[in-house]
Amino acid sequence: MFYSAFLRAVAIAVAVALTFGAVLLRERTSPSGEGFWTAIAPAPAGGAYLADEQRRELVLMRDGRASAAGHLPQAIYRGLAAYGRTLLLATESGLYVSTDRGQGWRNAIPGRRFTAVAMADGVGLAGAWAEGLWRSEDGGLTWQSAQVPRGDTEFEAVQAAPFLAATLLGVLQSDDRGQTWRHLDNLPDRATALYGGYVGDWRGDVYQVADASRLDRYRAGIWSMTFGMVATTSGIYPVGAFRGREVTRVVSTGEGALVVHYAALARGGIYRSVDRGLHWSLVYQP
Repeated sequence: MFYSAFLRAVAIAVAVALTFGAVLLRERTSPSGEGFWTAIAPAPAGGAYLADEQRRELVLMRDGRASAAGHLPQAIYRGLAAYGRTLLLATESGLYVSTDRGQGWRNAIPGRRFTAVAMADGVGLAGAWAEGLWRSEDGGLTWQSAQVPRGDTEFEAVQAAPFLAATLLGVLQSDDRGQTWRHLDNLPDRATALYGGYVGDWRGDVYQVADASRLDRYRAGIWSMTFGMVATTSGIYPVGAFRGREVTRVVSTGEGALVVHYAALARGGIYRSVDRGLHWSLVYQP
């Protein structure tokens, strides 16, 4: 009897350990960990918005300086998107929307864990972790649930124009401005980042969505992508900046020779480059 009870206890302990290990692995590639999911978005005229969770401030970074642009609701911030006067803030307690550049906010969809937001061409997208995807066509005033494949709802990134979503199971695509979505079977799982028609994954691979061809392979997990840069767990590729440091977000704004890049380091500062990543300067320390 004692032996049987002992074996049951060991079996339970092993099961708990395996479950705990699986949770840790899952959380490592999901939105968790203070300082790793920086809510930052491009702003007009070479600037960038940052949602500072500690100070509860919307920060506008421009021309190498940072200034407060508005107050934010108390929450855990996971993602930020800006389009004209409208800003979307993904948080652990709901989707917040501002229609006056961050001066005022309302919780448009409360009670859900939003992890990814995007807005372009008049359409807003918001992904709720393990729940679903919502869309808006009126500047964030009203939101409707989109049709997505069952169970494919662990959103790491969403994008409008083209309409793509990166999830732990792979990549979703929409051909009707985000109303219905389908899973792309020819691309790998653990997709974490999107830019244009490209997707990056946690293994360090970058694919072209159109033909599923692999374009690059880096020796680090990909957190974020933007024009000409890939932010990873070991610096920014291919420019070689911040080697050995986790760069959780990289965004770009402007065009041609006037492109400005912003990079967020894990549990660190926000840096700015005006020469396509050759040199970086600290703009803001959260």
